[in-house]
Amino acid sequence: MLQPIKKIVVGLSHTHLDAELIDYSNFLAETTEVNHIYFVHVVNLHLPDKILAEFPDLEKEALAERKQEVEDLVEGHCKDTKRLVSHSIEIIQASNNMKGLLRAIGNFDADLVVIGRIKDKEKTSVITQRLARRAPCQILILPEGAYKKIDGGMQIKTILVPIDFSEYSYLALDRAIRFARRNKDKHEIEIVCQYVYRLPSGYHLTGKSEDEFAEIMCTNAKEGWEEFMEDEDTDGVNVRVVYSRDINDDLTSDIRDLANEIDADIIVIGSKGRSATAALFLGSFAEK
Repeated sequence: MLQPIKKIVVGLSHTHLDAELIDYSNFLAETTEVNHIYFVHVVNLHLPDKILAEFPDLEKEALAERKQEVEDLVEGHCKDTKRLVSHSIEIIQASNNMKGLLRAIGNFDADLVVIGRIKDKEKTSVITQRLARRAPCQILILPEGAYKKIDGGMQIKTILVPIDFSEYSYLALDRAIRFARRNKDKHEIEIVCQYVYRLPSGYHLTGKSEDEFAEIMCTNAKEGWEEFMEDEDTDGVNVRVVYSRDINDDLTSDIRDLANEIDADIIVIGSKGRSATAALFLGSFAEK
């Protein structure tokens, strides 16, 4: 059974993206079952022993100053939140951001970690990719500027769920349906499932043309969809499926193209290789 999201770790980086991450966390507090948010900032002071000996209070004062800065920012953005949830500020010392965030996730038994991705900044892209592989919880990657889409109206109207008919796809769809049901009284939400199929190498040996075999693959996908949805309860939720043919051996481009076409507000992707409750949340187009 898919567990509700109760505890969130939000990774703050002391950049302009922090304000957007806090605002999006407030949005999650109003639209999900969240009851506590941990705002985490990882610092690596790494002061030489000689400096510490000469300035013994420097580390303590530097940490206190940074915590006050984070507290002021969080309080400034949380004061008008409609649904108040408890939150705390955590300053964690670690050699790098990923290690610090992984420690926070474990310490606080987080259900979801929220991290930002700055446009055209390779370092943040690398961190998000590594964390996506190693985090033992669900992940929401928020690309810079994504919050502006829902600011004011505070709405997610279109959710894209790429599927491959696996258990992980089922959990991702279930998460999207749970979100849609919780917010159906506010506005209508459409869930668009996408199945990407490709022609197998050697298909021409069957005597079928490219278009003929593509039709066979699509028909097979439709049958798979019917079986996939047999036990899924979609009552009261708007769910449709789109079949996309991959012609360039790049599934992410197919997902991104459809996301742009339907103006998706969030992408929910089942995450293989982690716990049964896990799903990987990708805010608008964060995967590339």
